Amino acid sequence: METWRVLAGAAMSLAMSLVGIALATNFRGATEWHVRQSMSTASALRRVPPWRWLSNVPHEKRLARFILLERLIGIAFAVVGLIILATVGHSVVTGEPMQTVK
Repeated sequence: METWRVLAGAAMSLAMSLVGIALATNFRGATEWHVRQSMSTASALRRVPPWRWLSNVPHEKRLARFILLERLIGIAFAVVGLIILATVGHSVVTGEPMQTVK
């Protein structure tokens, strides 16, 4: 079995899990900071809203919705990280190479 695949899989699993946990738990305000930065970057698009109802929602309510959405995305990242870790662990225990898509 190729060692670099195991190490790459473990590193990717660790990275995905840590980012997911940080976003899901709002660790040190990471989620709120990221949402505020994203909203300020996309503020140029605010002038022409694609949906009419979006312009009527107050800023704080939109911010809260995006924070909730990003925390849900963080949960998904953490779960994917755990699945990758389980796959890497299974390949190490069984000695079979990890399945790749060709």
